Amino acid sequence: MQKSLCFAAALLLCWTVGCGGSGEPETALVPVSGTVLADGQPLVNAMVTFAPYGEGQGRPAYGVTDSAGKYELKFVDGRPGCPVGKFRVSISKFAQADGSPFPASMPAEEQTAVGKEHIPAKYSSYDKTELWTEVTGDGGTIPFEIKLK
Repeated sequence: MQKSLCFAAALLLCWTVGCGGSGEPETALVPVSGTVLADGQPLVNAMVTFAPYGEGQGRPAYGVTDSAGKYELKFVDGRPGCPVGKFRVSISKFAQADGSPFPASMPAEEQTAVGKEHIPAKYSSYDKTELWTEVTGDGGTIPFEIKLK
């Protein structure tokens, strides 16, 4: 009985924190950046998400546009870059009603209550996006131009 409890505890510990790693190789990433234009103007403070689809789906990469509409992707684990593959792309700008960012001190629940998505669902919704791309072994620059009107 004592041995089986120790074995069960060891299994639980390994499952919780991992035994010498996950056994999966680290995902290889390539640099991906680009610019997002909305009606010909740089789209500022928008979240750009590359969600993998098709065979061998993995985890997404994301970036936030700067004042020039430029983004650089990071993998979900924080490393710079994006895996190679085919992606469904969503571009979202969830902000205050006037389009300005939320104050850093505003709680997430309040942001959800007063916030608004400023980008049409055909670009911002994972299920409805019309934006698709493929990232090759060299990565590269992938620009997007969307229409808000």
